[in-house]
Amino acid sequence: MTLVVRAPFAASILPLAHVPDPVFASGVVGHGIALEPRSDAQCVTARSPVNGVVTKLKPHAVIVTSTGGFSILVHLGIDTVSLRGKGFAALVDEGDVVTAGDPLIHWDLAPSRAARLPTCVPVIVVNPPDAPVVPSPDARESACAALAPLYAVTAAEQL
Repeated sequence: MTLVVRAPFAASILPLAHVPDPVFASGVVGHGIALEPRSDAQCVTARSPVNGVVTKLKPHAVIVTSTGGFSILVHLGIDTVSLRGKGFAALVDEGDVVTAGDPLIHWDLAPSRAARLPTCVPVIVVNPPDAPVVPSPDARESACAALAPLYAVTAAEQL
């Protein structure tokens, strides 16, 4: 099974290696792509990158698990856990069934920027571990539209 992972919002595209956090940048958490909200954006609504179930929800992060078993993490900013929810509003609950494009979390960027926290957003396959990610042709550009294909991931047994 192959799953296409879509951009949760319009943004600039960054290689995961450029994320200013060694755990994300090294791929320890998983493989994927990072997004940077436009510099003039005041708020971002992160949308589901895949069809699935919300299996984990924090103010600053969400994991959606697809029907094929791939778990995709959308982590809004770096070290944003330190904000203790300030600037984030969950629009779903754990256990909710979502379709690609459904709103998940609304993010007011002002508290993150005021705290000088990086606003890049890793979009990562966290399960299965070490799942190979193939960037879509669109993801080789410098920017993407909301819900543009970012990458495809294929189950190991089909490789």
